[in-house]
Amino acid sequence: MDSNSKTGKIIEQLRGIVDRVTYHNADNGWSVLRVRPLADPHQQETVTVHQTKVFAGATMEFHGAWTVHPKFGRQFKAIKAVEKRPATAAALEKYLGSGLIKGVGPKTAKKIVKYFGSDTLDVFENEIERLTEITGIAQKKLAMIRQAWVEHRAIRNVMMFLQSHGISTLFAVRIYKEYGDDAIETVNEDPYRLARDFYGIGFFSADKVALSIGLATDSPQRIMAGINHVLAASREFGHCYLRRSQITAQVNELLGLRLDDRIPDYLGQMQKDGLVMARELPVLDEGVETCYYSRTLYFDERYVARRVSDATDSPQVDHERVEDWLNRYCEAKQFRLSDEQLEAIRGIVSEKFSVLTGGPGCGKTTATLVLVKLLEAMRKKILLAAPTGRAAQRMMDVIGRESKTVHRLLEWQIGNFKRNEEHPLDVDFIVIDECSMLDISLAASLLKAIPQKSQILFIGDADQLPSVGAGNVLRDIIASGVVRCFELKTVFRQARESFIIQYAHQINHGDLPYIDTPFKKPEIWQQKVDCLFMDSDEATQEQLNFIARVKRFYDSRAPEQDATADPAENPYEFRIHEVVTPYETELIVPKKFQHVDLRNVVEAEGDVEELLSVLKKVHPWSSLHYGLSASEVVRKLYLEWIPKYFGENTEIQILSPMTRGSLGTVNLNRTIQESANPARTGKHELTVGERVFRVGDRVIHRRNNYDLNVFNGDIGNIRDIDTENLTLSVSFYPDGRVVEYSRDAIPELDLAYAITIHKSQGSEFEVVILPVLTQHFKMLFRNLLYTGLTRARRLAVLVGTRKAMAMAVRNRDTSRRQTALRELLVGLRSEDRGQRTEDGRWRSDDED
Repeated sequence: MDSNSKTGKIIEQLRGIVDRVTYHNADNGWSVLRVRPLADPHQQETVTVHQTKVFAGATMEFHGAWTVHPKFGRQFKAIKAVEKRPATAAALEKYLGSGLIKGVGPKTAKKIVKYFGSDTLDVFENEIERLTEITGIAQKKLAMIRQAWVEHRAIRNVMMFLQSHGISTLFAVRIYKEYGDDAIETVNEDPYRLARDFYGIGFFSADKVALSIGLATDSPQRIMAGINHVLAASREFGHCYLRRSQITAQVNELLGLRLDDRIPDYLGQMQKDGLVMARELPVLDEGVETCYYSRTLYFDERYVARRVSDATDSPQVDHERVEDWLNRYCEAKQFRLSDEQLEAIRGIVSEKFSVLTGGPGCGKTTATLVLVKLLEAMRKKILLAAPTGRAAQRMMDVIGRESKTVHRLLEWQIGNFKRNEEHPLDVDFIVIDECSMLDISLAASLLKAIPQKSQILFIGDADQLPSVGAGNVLRDIIASGVVRCFELKTVFRQARESFIIQYAHQINHGDLPYIDTPFKKPEIWQQKVDCLFMDSDEATQEQLNFIARVKRFYDSRAPEQDATADPAENPYEFRIHEVVTPYETELIVPKKFQHVDLRNVVEAEGDVEELLSVLKKVHPWSSLHYGLSASEVVRKLYLEWIPKYFGENTEIQILSPMTRGSLGTVNLNRTIQESANPARTGKHELTVGERVFRVGDRVIHRRNNYDLNVFNGDIGNIRDIDTENLTLSVSFYPDGRVVEYSRDAIPELDLAYAITIHKSQGSEFEVVILPVLTQHFKMLFRNLLYTGLTRARRLAVLVGTRKAMAMAVRNRDTSRRQTALRELLVGLRSEDRGQRTEDGRWRSDDED
């Protein structure tokens, strides 16, 4: 037994002979084995492990830990398995005859072991031709056995090599299946390929392997891998490029080296080799600096800039007929468009590329509906799309035409989008909604699939959160002024009646709204007001630490209780800073807690009482007065109050600013799952790391998986779980499409009772619960709160403190994404005409 100080886990060992292979999944190596420990051969234990293939009779050394499965009982969960020489003749006989070697069955194995005895394995390794000494093994059969033994030895050697360099058995199986017998050579040649080729193996794991096989800490290969990593990691912050100074600082920190003078040389060499791309860009007030891109982002940004800046040829439109049609349509439908909407529709049909923007309630949807009807009357071929399934469904519901996600529109096929410049969409006019979600790569793929002759409309709210991926496409296009942008500002009367829309606009303008609470006005539940605030709070880590310190201090010096003592005496009385023992010197009370009556802290029982004992002020309508913390309020809203007043089948989505903390998505998912969908006999479940999935759970897909045709942010419900084959199926909203997940794909799922506000972009939910507390201070920004609030269709409930909401409204997100699209648009509008082919399309980057 040994311990891993970095993870805090105790690693145990189990040595034994595999008695039976109960289950083996050939796709991912997942195996369930029955093993007889060498220390107690009469006992039989269950071992679970990822291994390419394990055979009965094999003598194995497993590294891992003992666990207790709720259904299958005691198991040894192995994270590493090392094959040893068979420990006994019986084990050797069973090993050879278990199907390990084609041509050697149980009878032949028994003959071989009886004839060669303890030398059997040496014969296989060094003198395999001697097997012909066994009756029944001729040259033809010998050739078959030799080939099978060589293959087995190759697999075993690869697995042992990978495991010896710290690669878990799960990834070792996947690596062997991908690289085959060349795995050792491939990994030795470029260990950093592991991070590029396998989802789940990041730079840090690949770097450990690299150092383990002897790569120098300052080797060129490691430094260039570090540069590639920081460029790739910058995408998570929305950046398309990094400045040289940023790359230098981040690589120094990543590798623990001082490479200030060497980074420019490596960047120059990588640029020469085409591994990175560079362009000179203005950097604030610092003049011009060389900025570096990964290849794909460089060409994607350049392509988007070219396509957008080139959309200048206005289509021929009969404006009188358009005006006449608009008048007749509005009269027939008996509604009136605003002047802003009319101007937008007239302008959009006259533009090759245009943008329609505006906040909630300003009529973007109505304007789009009328626009599409006008285009139909003009006999245009129209396509509608949006980045998410929910946004596409909403377009379809309102407009009455088919709308697809961008990914499905472009038809993913065998590693690429089928629709591109060579196989474009058949469309005259394409409308893309929720364009604030478009990252630069998806925008490039989309524009490549749209014919040059087609008209394009981007619709979106630039005040929403930007895309999860790199780029700030919608905002950059609007800021460039290169294409016409139609902004709708007037909030319609019907929309003004919605508190969600009223408060969203106030927040967007930096004004703090006052939102009523049912704790003060219980009747507003029956009035179906669509936006509520539940004043509540949750202890911060600092408060919890102080409470624990006070209680420990009191407990350490509490006097022995005397049954005859005068009850009027105060047993809690002690002076702060007093030296009480030679060992316990003083209780230091920080300035922010000097208002606290320590007696209340000591006497407090339960989370809510403890929090009340340290708070300086408590809102008069706070749930704390009712014994409910913020997390308990969220739980009751989800399980009791909202279903009671809005219906049992109401879709409720918790949107949190962060993943961590008591009101972060991780803890909320665990809390809600245990209440809404607890474990029970007969309900199937699977455990993946610290996540437990059960039939009926609400789940979200966390990354684009083009093979499954499921994308980052798709939400559904687990319909079925197969605990034997370790697979599950999910029915996704909004169309009920069922996707089957193999064990390898399941880690791409997460529980979705609570998701981050970023993950909710482009989606709408009937009811949204928004925790807003100071524990989320790092993420409390105006556009985050604005985005979360506008995800709600029927009801939005904010849970937290007015102070935290004020922080969010006051704070603008000043972090600027490093993109060059705006600058490129301005600079390229009238340039690069020579980059066209004869048929009018842009030359591909390979043609440059």
